[in-house]
Amino acid sequence: MTLTKSSLRTSPRRAASSNAKHSLAKIVEKKRPIITKEEKKTTTQENSPSPWYTAFTKSDPIYDAYMETEWGYERRDDKFLFEKLCLEGAQSGLSWRTILNKREAYRKFFHGFDIDRVAQMKSSEVDDILNSSDRGNDMVVRHRGKIESVIHNAKQLQTLPERVDDYTNLSDYLWGFVDDKPILNAWKILTEVPSKTDESEAMSKALKKLGFKFVGPTTCYSLMQSCGFVVDHPFDTKEWKEALERLQKREGGFQDRR
Repeated sequence: MTLTKSSLRTSPRRAASSNAKHSLAKIVEKKRPIITKEEKKTTTQENSPSPWYTAFTKSDPIYDAYMETEWGYERRDDKFLFEKLCLEGAQSGLSWRTILNKREAYRKFFHGFDIDRVAQMKSSEVDDILNSSDRGNDMVVRHRGKIESVIHNAKQLQTLPERVDDYTNLSDYLWGFVDDKPILNAWKILTEVPSKTDESEAMSKALKKLGFKFVGPTTCYSLMQSCGFVVDHPFDTKEWKEALERLQKREGGFQDRR
């Protein structure tokens, strides 16, 4: 379907507002766990000697470091957000552990996720990636559609100033879906954590309308979790308390949904 220029001029706040009619209750009814079945059994343990997430990281040093230093921390730089959008899309149908361990390979093949450089990549470079002799964690997932989507999405990013009202940068655009304020949730058990929310539904709908690929509402919610748009550490865990302390000091405030 051909989209007109006027139909693509979608601001995040307008998109979020129009999507408000989809209640959280309806989303919860449709939710599926965003982590693993094994993790579903985990409940909040305030005094646990180990971080709550070790139930699924299994003491993997790369995964542990990611959860300790990245997941839930506010990020604003466009290149990093573009990288996370691409990696979350690559995860579709796979485990995050798989993609996380391949992150350096993705950075190598996609020029450090430099948006302008990625947008210039040719189909011959896609073939080179698919035919690479690299294996294991030194190689990205061999899926032509996902590889091509990274280049496609970079090209879409380059044209957003022409197609989105009051567009400044990717960071401001995406953060507009949470009114520029992180959301602090207070889930008592992990089965309460949704796989998507009104905000991620609105973000996904707007990005798809703008021509982006592999940006479903679950993918967008994973991005929101990992980049601090939303804090989903279980309530009263050490990590949740640390996040609360950070947010209480944050200039501009936050959305407290306890």
